[in-house]
Amino acid sequence: MHNKCLMKRKEKDIVEYLVVFVVEFAKRFGIKQAQSFNYLNQHGAMLLLEQQYSYAHTQSFDTMVEEVAEYCQRKGGILK
Repeated sequence: MHNKCLMKRKEKDIVEYLVVFVVEFAKRFGIKQAQSFNYLNQHGAMLLLEQQYSYAHTQSFDTMVEEVAEYCQRKGGILK
């Protein structure tokens, strides 16, 4: 039971991080939050952030937004 609670907590932490990341990405590029989510999802960044959460959440949002923007550019994204 204890492990199950820890898993649910980690999943909640990841979801909360992703929500804030989408907001911060939108602010950085002056786009709507829905556009931010769609862009990040289209270029595989949402999955990347989920998979790399243990690293990503230890970095500043400014740093991660820049790194993820570069990742998206390599995947065909146009935001710079």
